[in-house]
Amino acid sequence: MSDQNEYSELSNDELSRKLNKFKKLQLGIFIAALVASVAVAVVSFSKNSTQGYQIIPLFLIVGIAYPFMAFGGIRKKIKTELDSRSKH
Repeated sequence: MSDQNEYSELSNDELSRKLNKFKKLQLGIFIAALVASVAVAVVSFSKNSTQGYQIIPLFLIVGIAYPFMAFGGIRKKIKTELDSRSKH
């Protein structure tokens, strides 16, 4: 296996843009899950239903864990590449 980072051929500006893009994407997914959870809570409360409350933890787990699992490794590789360039 090659120990060369797949982001090594990109410029610092491109890496910074990608890092910010993935950070915004993570935050967007988290906010969407939070809004969906609040919406489900409000609707469940207004209809006096307890079934909606069961899905709120699922929304929160997916909204918090999925972005970190999907984009955390990518962001770490980009950050490592940027750090290695700044040391040289």
